[in-house]
Amino acid sequence: MKWRSALINCGVVLLAGVLAFGGWQLFGPTANQSRLAGTPGSVKHLRLTAVGDSLTHGVGDATSSGGYVALVKTDLAQSGEYKVTTSNFGVTGNTAPQVQKRLDAQPKMQKAVRQADIITLTVGGNDLMAVLRKHFFDITSADVQTGIAGFQTHLTKLLTTMRKLNPRAPIYVFGIYNPFYVYFPKLTAMTDSVTKWNAATKQTLAKQSRVHFVDIDQVLSTGATQSTDKSTKASLKKAAQGESDANPLIFSQDHFHPNNAGYAQMTRKLWASMQASQSEWEK
Repeated sequence: MKWRSALINCGVVLLAGVLAFGGWQLFGPTANQSRLAGTPGSVKHLRLTAVGDSLTHGVGDATSSGGYVALVKTDLAQSGEYKVTTSNFGVTGNTAPQVQKRLDAQPKMQKAVRQADIITLTVGGNDLMAVLRKHFFDITSADVQTGIAGFQTHLTKLLTTMRKLNPRAPIYVFGIYNPFYVYFPKLTAMTDSVTKWNAATKQTLAKQSRVHFVDIDQVLSTGATQSTDKSTKASLKKAAQGESDANPLIFSQDHFHPNNAGYAQMTRKLWASMQASQSEWEK
């Protein structure tokens, strides 16, 4: 395979990133929270239940407040229109079957899903990394396709369980991203795997009612941002010119999870999807 030698050459770095995926650190660059525009009016009460893995848990968030979950709560409240209660059921390292197991076994989690006006879900990153760990130096397209098929089965089961608990609330499912892209842009194996994984997830979600895909691949994989912060723009320029291999949206301690700026971009993507389906969650 064309990229076999590339995988071997950067195997140590990638493997370190894979292992770091389950780590918990409390440092990283701070960034301004994203802001949502809104016109003050009568306050509406909303319950947001977040389910998933480390991205829901908030690994990489320097404030230790829950990453995008805390950001979207704050921004909704600051619009003056909403009072938001959040429940965070993110557990670092969880795969789709592990999230399913928790949902099946935990009455508190079931109650939060049942009562939610908005449900968010981050899942899939650990499932893909499990495939990469198993076939690290000899992964094939067939291995990836097998992993994709298995994940879609687990995702469908998870969404079905959520929908039985809550037939009305919209569910926003985040896609996955390639944290190694900035470091190894010519390593196509990971990029192709993520692209195919997200494409299959979109197809799965299209069969569901009131379920929406939140695409974060491009923004987090490449470090692209709409921020006007000069230091962030300078970092992006250096990375693009090959002067720096840092992704300004990824947590510097593990080179895998989003940092504060990354979670702000996740929140922007989530809000765009929420705006497009506002009639489904606004009372």
